[in-house]
Amino acid sequence: MFIRNFFLTLTLTLVAAATVHAAADSQRIIPRSEWGAEVKYLYDGTTAEESAASDTGKGDNGSAVAQPSARADTCQQAVKNYPAEFAVGKTVTKDGSGKQYRWPLTYSKEIKLLVVHHTALLVRDDPRKPEERMRALFKYHAVSNGWGDIGYNYVIDEDGSIYEGRQGGARVIGGHAYCNNVGTIGIALMGNFELEQPSQAQAKSLQWLISKLAKEEGIDVSRSVQFHGKVFSSPIVGHQDLLSTACPGGVLKAGFAQIIRNVINGSVDAAVTFPAIKKPASSSSSSSAASSPSESKGLAQGVRFLGRTEMTMNPGGKQRLSFTYTAGPSGMYEGKKIAEVLLGSPDIHLSVDDGFNQIEVRKGILLPFDLPAEETTTIQLILQAPPTSGEYWLEIGGQRFTLAVSGRRARTGNFVSPFYTNPAMVVKAAAPKKSTGISIRTRLPLSSPSSSVRSPSSTAIPSSSNRPIRILLSASSAPTITFSGNGTMNGILARAGMTLTLRAADGNCVAQRIDQTVGMSPVLRFASDTSDTLMVDAVRGKKRSYAGIIECRVIQGKITLINELPLDQYMMGLAEEPDTELFEKQKAFSVAARTYAAFYMQDAARKFPGMPYDGSDDPAVFQSYAGVDFGAFNPRWLEAAKATARQVLTVQGSIIKPPYFSSDDGRTRTPAEAGWKNFPFAEIFSSKPDPWCKGLLSAGHGVGMSGCGAKGQALEGRSAEQILQYYYPGTRLTDWKAEH
Repeated sequence: MFIRNFFLTLTLTLVAAATVHAAADSQRIIPRSEWGAEVKYLYDGTTAEESAASDTGKGDNGSAVAQPSARADTCQQAVKNYPAEFAVGKTVTKDGSGKQYRWPLTYSKEIKLLVVHHTALLVRDDPRKPEERMRALFKYHAVSNGWGDIGYNYVIDEDGSIYEGRQGGARVIGGHAYCNNVGTIGIALMGNFELEQPSQAQAKSLQWLISKLAKEEGIDVSRSVQFHGKVFSSPIVGHQDLLSTACPGGVLKAGFAQIIRNVINGSVDAAVTFPAIKKPASSSSSSSAASSPSESKGLAQGVRFLGRTEMTMNPGGKQRLSFTYTAGPSGMYEGKKIAEVLLGSPDIHLSVDDGFNQIEVRKGILLPFDLPAEETTTIQLILQAPPTSGEYWLEIGGQRFTLAVSGRRARTGNFVSPFYTNPAMVVKAAAPKKSTGISIRTRLPLSSPSSSVRSPSSTAIPSSSNRPIRILLSASSAPTITFSGNGTMNGILARAGMTLTLRAADGNCVAQRIDQTVGMSPVLRFASDTSDTLMVDAVRGKKRSYAGIIECRVIQGKITLINELPLDQYMMGLAEEPDTELFEKQKAFSVAARTYAAFYMQDAARKFPGMPYDGSDDPAVFQSYAGVDFGAFNPRWLEAAKATARQVLTVQGSIIKPPYFSSDDGRTRTPAEAGWKNFPFAEIFSSKPDPWCKGLLSAGHGVGMSGCGAKGQALEGRSAEQILQYYYPGTRLTDWKAEH
């Protein structure tokens, strides 16, 4: 009996092992070449801004609940506390033929976590084949997000097929979880698992893939692991275990305990029981409501327009229009109509610029790429006016636009799109523009007289310099404004000490005093007397005071505050070089920061295309700006800003975009090494020895002027001009002055 039971047990064990082995043998990872990854996305098109260019900065795309500024602060602290966990191995910037990648391949030294996601796009009602969805997901990450590749390392469809994601092979760093990409592998399942269940085929493929990766990376799936100071009971985690987000969906997350147990037991072909979906009462229409134009008058749901609706154009001229589209809870897939279009004349031409192609619009605008649930994208349109003068109109998603077409027929030429590098046609002035009265005057050359880069003694500055800078404030959802002295709201007198609460209603900014509405308009402008300030409660969690004007708008349904003030006054509130730093370093950074801001004030170099502001107070995306209070506690910084007033760096009369960062390991990097394609005046930013930083850890992109190097040179007695000359050779320090 014992012998018979022994052989029976052995037989069952061998059969089970054979079953698992057979399941494993039936699996394979579909390479990029088979599912149709578009190679051109790796090289062409836009490049993510330098503040988000590092691999730690990719991921999430607005799905996280935490505010971006808070996430950036948390990330910076994590980099400081756990530098070894952010260290990368080799970096590959070019392919085998020497062609530059938009997103350089960097590699983790060790894999600690396997992170599971969902794509947040409902599969249940999607008629496309999985390969089509894979290509659309790739396009969304590569083109819409500007990364140049897909962020996930692997993707699993509802049939259980596993797709190779980010190119580069084992340990290549993806872009799937903000600040948690180094040392992790991202696996996404197609579907929205807040609204649907994963298929059993998906669950089994996930278990197989996790088991395979764990073996290859030497990960013990039965043991806890520490990462960024947190202890995880298993190295198999969901996106929401790392960040505040719903990903990978409540239904999938509910099955994690079973998935982990099956992987530990080697039962990768075992089924997983997921909870049933509770359908809301209105679920039958929720999928289409977020994207279909309203039957009644008004804008299509999910659509918000940016900029003017009344335009004056030359006959045959071209102009860009922008609008944002926000997907509903089911997400929205590529090719779905999101806005009806009516053209008042057959001579009006409208195209969608998806970053690589310009697609002519006939009766409606189709989404050019997949968009996950609750995420927002900006759609760029190119409008061409009729060839004859007259009054025209068109409607997009219920929004009417009027065109006053007159003057000489437009002359066209090629230009580089401010949104993408796809060449397009744009209007050029039929006659030279009149002088604006604004000039740049050479103040001090920052290169030797023999330098090949010259700056004329007098150069016209773009017209955008003849206006104040406009900075987006990271304000609370219902901020208050208090007048320190007498002031005005849209020209109406406001007494000193008055406090107004702001809220959004039907696209208007509403100002209330106690419970009484005292102002309501799409734009409310609050101004104080010259020597007084406006206090906002709260900005980035604090009460802060501001000079100039505070403008209130409603953008994408939310209160938006913009501080408008002269550029040099803005510089006094720039909270990036406190008085703990050396004065010559402060002056050098004052010039670089002013130049950076001035660069993005130019019409051809917008940081936030289509938005009514030039910059943001969020250091993760622009510069750290704290208003007048920063200068009150850092008087020497005020002196540095005043000492360098109006000074910007130029080459051949053009303002440069001067990057700067905290520290490097003994040399600066080139824009190409940072993954920045077509960076203006890239020759200025060649790699330079930075011996003052030797032995330090790299913190930042590494391009341009380093904080440690500027400090080291200041300690050696070098002036701000000499520091700037070292890091930005070939430039000139010029006076950027408006003549009144």
